[in-house]
Amino acid sequence: MIRTIISIYRTTRQNNKFIISLVTNTSPMLNNRNILCISGTEWNGNYIKAVVELMKVLSAQNHILFVENAYTYKDALAGVSDKDKIDFKKVFGIKSRIRTITTDNGGTVHILFPPLVFPVNFLPQGQLYNNLLKFNAWLLRRVVKKALRKLNMQNELINFTSFNPGMGLMTGRTFGEKTLIYHCYDEIKGAPYWLARHGLRLEEGFLKMVDATIVTSQGLYNSKKDLTKQCFIVKNAVKVDLFKNGFNSVPNPGKKVVGYVGTVDDRSDYDLLHHLFTGMPDAEFVFVGRILSERGLGILKKYPNVKIEGPKMPEELPPYLQSFSVGIIPFVKDDFTKGIYPMKINEYLAAGLPVVSTAFGDIADFASLIKITDDKEVFLQYVRSEIAGDTPAKREARLKTAESNTWDKRAEELSAVIEQIEAGVK
Repeated sequence: MIRTIISIYRTTRQNNKFIISLVTNTSPMLNNRNILCISGTEWNGNYIKAVVELMKVLSAQNHILFVENAYTYKDALAGVSDKDKIDFKKVFGIKSRIRTITTDNGGTVHILFPPLVFPVNFLPQGQLYNNLLKFNAWLLRRVVKKALRKLNMQNELINFTSFNPGMGLMTGRTFGEKTLIYHCYDEIKGAPYWLARHGLRLEEGFLKMVDATIVTSQGLYNSKKDLTKQCFIVKNAVKVDLFKNGFNSVPNPGKKVVGYVGTVDDRSDYDLLHHLFTGMPDAEFVFVGRILSERGLGILKKYPNVKIEGPKMPEELPPYLQSFSVGIIPFVKDDFTKGIYPMKINEYLAAGLPVVSTAFGDIADFASLIKITDDKEVFLQYVRSEIAGDTPAKREARLKTAESNTWDKRAEELSAVIEQIEAGVK
């Protein structure tokens, strides 16, 4: 597949100075390459993951070994009665750790289920923590090397470690990889304490080790560029073919439905939400997504016009979007959210929905298309006016924007970045 010219801004460090330059690339998508993806997440799940979508696209022309995030012994004890969560035969190597799947685009991905590891994040920095981290890394390194040999994927290897800086630091440069890349899609210093207490230090070490860091937002770029050799932005995207199934060309004339698709957690501004719930008693507020904050769940349950749907598989989301009058992103502004490029913006737009968001981070790409404010009263007025002023023409324009932000295009951008890294452009 030949792509049109892609221009990418790159930051490189030269003699302790940072040079920003424009890189232009017109070569094909990465082809016939071996890509090892050591992930900080699992392949499956009830939410869309950037690294999974990128690997799906790249799998059409490349060889992918996707290493899932390792479960700990604590996870195993919690999951004894949950056979769908942990396959104990794979955990103990009784059956193959590798399962091979065919993606929608005809590609092939080999998914590696790693051995159980010791939980270490709760430990203080010290000898015990260091020794257990090294042992966990040894366990992972051993099974990954074995899988690479079995799949004949050792040559010209790209190590694409996605938001797993601890294992990246401990195992990077041990697989004979040609290129080592850190894919950073969240701000670790804003993560929960149990992760950030060691994660920030490990990430800083990994940033120095890698050939380049690829981030998903301007906020992350600003945070990481001074700590790594080269830094690039490849933003998140949308599964347009899926979410346009929720597209209505004409706004719903019935009851006002204000929708949120995403995780219920501490990123949300609950004071702002209270102002919305009480300011629009005639509207229904629908929250669809994982529940990661009992505090947040408890707050939402207090309001009679709030409906909590819980987590849904991606293919279940379009009917919800089809029922929405507007999509909201009510995030607080802090160290964590300023690095977010939320997929939900493009998902809402693909369904033709108006969007109202707080100014949590750099979402300037959408400034002409969505409403952005941190003022709770203005936010409320925007929600009302966007519903009242919605038109078929506006809905078509939103869909068109989403169609320019597909995972295929992001995979092309990623290919261009990797080619530039390997070309050693200074």
